[in-house]
Amino acid sequence: MTADESSPTMRCKHEARVMSMLLTKRLARSLWRSKLRLFTVILLIMMGVTAGISFGGYAHNVENLYDVIYADDDEGVNLPDAWIILPSGTWSAAEADGLCDAISDGWSEAGSGLDVCEPRLVLDGVMFHVDVEGEEAMISSVWHGTDEGLTDKVWIPDHECCGGRIAGAENEIVIDRHVAKHLEIEIGESVEIGSGHGRLVFEVVGIGFHSNHLWFSPDGSIFPPKEGTFATGYLSAAGLERLAALDEGAANYILIDVQDTPAFDLPDTDEDEGQYEMTPILEYLSGTMVDNGAESAAVRDRGGMPSIELLRADLNGAKKSILPMTIMLTLVAGITIALSLHRLISSQAREIAILRTLGIPTSSILIGYIIAPLVIGAIGVLLGLFFAFLWGVRGMLDVYENIIQIPILTEQVPPELVLEISLLTMLVVFIAGIQPAWKASRLQPLEVLGGEHQIRLGSRWMQRLTARLPATIGLIIRSSLRKPVRLGVTFFAVGLSMLIFGSVIMMNASMAETMIGGLDTSQQWDVTAYTMPGGEAEIVEWAEANGAGHELLIEFPGGYPDDSKVYVALGLDTLTQTDSEAMRLVNLLEGRLPSQGEANPEVLIDEGMASILGWEVGDSQILKFGSEEVEVEVVGISRELMRTITFHRADLAPILGIEATGVYLSVADGTDISGLGDISLTVVVKDDVVEGFTDLMNKQSQMLDLFIFIGIGIAAAVLLNTLLMNLAERDSDLATLRVLGASRRRLGLMLLGEHIAIGLVGGILGAIMAIYGAVAFAKAFSQWAFYFVIEVDPYVASGLVAVVVAISIAITPIGIWRIHRMDLVDMAKGFSS
Repeated sequence: MTADESSPTMRCKHEARVMSMLLTKRLARSLWRSKLRLFTVILLIMMGVTAGISFGGYAHNVENLYDVIYADDDEGVNLPDAWIILPSGTWSAAEADGLCDAISDGWSEAGSGLDVCEPRLVLDGVMFHVDVEGEEAMISSVWHGTDEGLTDKVWIPDHECCGGRIAGAENEIVIDRHVAKHLEIEIGESVEIGSGHGRLVFEVVGIGFHSNHLWFSPDGSIFPPKEGTFATGYLSAAGLERLAALDEGAANYILIDVQDTPAFDLPDTDEDEGQYEMTPILEYLSGTMVDNGAESAAVRDRGGMPSIELLRADLNGAKKSILPMTIMLTLVAGITIALSLHRLISSQAREIAILRTLGIPTSSILIGYIIAPLVIGAIGVLLGLFFAFLWGVRGMLDVYENIIQIPILTEQVPPELVLEISLLTMLVVFIAGIQPAWKASRLQPLEVLGGEHQIRLGSRWMQRLTARLPATIGLIIRSSLRKPVRLGVTFFAVGLSMLIFGSVIMMNASMAETMIGGLDTSQQWDVTAYTMPGGEAEIVEWAEANGAGHELLIEFPGGYPDDSKVYVALGLDTLTQTDSEAMRLVNLLEGRLPSQGEANPEVLIDEGMASILGWEVGDSQILKFGSEEVEVEVVGISRELMRTITFHRADLAPILGIEATGVYLSVADGTDISGLGDISLTVVVKDDVVEGFTDLMNKQSQMLDLFIFIGIGIAAAVLLNTLLMNLAERDSDLATLRVLGASRRRLGLMLLGEHIAIGLVGGILGAIMAIYGAVAFAKAFSQWAFYFVIEVDPYVASGLVAVVVAISIAITPIGIWRIHRMDLVDMAKGFSS
């Protein structure tokens, strides 16, 4: 042995390292003895990492899928940048080509280079489908005349879901995969369809998707319909012209594709992201339409196309959820770690004091107690990654494929996401362990060995409050509130767990009430038959012949000056809140009902529009229909599912130059409505709409079940951890009561009462946090296409409280079991010493 190695300094350092290792081993053994608390913390960390990776992997894979679909290559559809839509009627071939020539001639004013200007024909219609029982069903439909266009092509992916080719002949059609799956239509079969001029038979030559219907819902609705009640198909231009009895080259859409991909205005932000790119193009296109006599045409960018915008909003929502979900779950784990380490330090205070007396430096103790949470965190992270890759990401994508029904072509999780979630989790765990570790390193040996740190005098007001209570009850209350900070942190953690799943439940309940409740109570029609202008007379004749009540309506897309947002202008014959004969009642929230025949038409705006645009009752506003502007006065605010401005039909008809776009019908049960298919563009049955929304909610139950599992699991873990620590600290109190003659049954009942009280307070606080969380989430995720408000359901709130109380009661037997196995002899020895 050298002289340096035998020096006192080196021996001290060696002994310090040995003692530090002993401390770490002692700490590990102590943690292992409290396995239940240890596994609880690891479980919380694991759930946080699994949720973060699952949401992040979902967002990454779905974003890649959209990039593939929208791409301008052989595999993609070459998504347009702007759509010019004629809401009513069609252009002739000469008119459509003339508009494209005018756009091309003056394009230099718009900025970015013009790549494609392509006329297109899109019409509403019906499909006549015979089910397995031989009964014919009439299905509301949309037909596209696509040919092999240069932009907005039909997407037929190389996947088992799809196949075939684009329609070429005038008797061929590609059926959307959503329809083919539900109706079991295969390539080579024939389908019978119509579009207001009888019906024709077409051969199915392909099964695929279209960008306008990736989110598969009818125009004017954000909810997918009941399976088998809505269809879309993609014909050749000649085939659709033949179906609708139109001249060759007729069009009502003009698709604009520019070079590169210009930024456009996002409907869910206040900023105009397309101010310097897409907005000038839209202004140029609108001006060109006015100059060429197409004032009624509406100009939209990608933010104004419902399917494209809803999928973008869904993806954006998933991205927004990644960090909050991970942070909330990891924060609860961090709180649990901090509480557990505080308890561990209290139980090991004597050992730590002895080590300090023997000369162990504070840095060694500090490092030992920091390593512990980091090891726990690392184990939780590894398990979280394992389950995320095994089930989490795939489970989220399965939910997507089940609801959206678009196949995920490739599945991958980016390494940077894994690194970000892992480092974030370890950072939260590290921060949670710093304060307890610092406390452990600063324990004073004299105070600890002298017993001063164990002295806990209750507050005077608590002593006075419990003085007149029975001794058992008073002791239970004082010991429960001995650590008010711990109790408060426990309530906070339980509140976070309620925030996670309670807010989701409340949002689902509010959506269901808004959707189904609104249809059941305010919309009294049974069937809505839509038609081209002038075709309403035939539908009214059908209604009178079949004894059906009827009411004309107008639904027409509108816009605003200098804004790409699109709303529905709704024209009704009767605006009322109570008239039982009206087909559609108004749910008026503020203001009054409009008067008919005013110089500036009086209108109602829906609450989403009022909130997003900041409009109020009494405002005068300018609306745009195509390129024409109309000044209106806002006299009331109503509740609607979609962004809607409600007029008297008599006021709206002269503005648009049309009398009606559809007819509300009230039919008797058992009435055969198949005849409407031959005289209507499309037919909507209210019961099918309600069933479609119910089906959507059922499909989302997988996701809802996941949030419920996470929330209840966290609440149970937090309450269990607090219970175990309370029991460990109150062994002497309970033993004292046993020695003084308290029965096990009485102590068990006292624990049950205490847990019910804790569960009740925690549940109420959790329900309050869930309500505020639901309101915050609704505000964050609401946007122009999808806006809803939270209506607090007392039954849902009571259910959340009951869940927490039930969890508290369910873990009480653990405390009772601990009381039963208590060794009073050992406790008595402790008292005597």
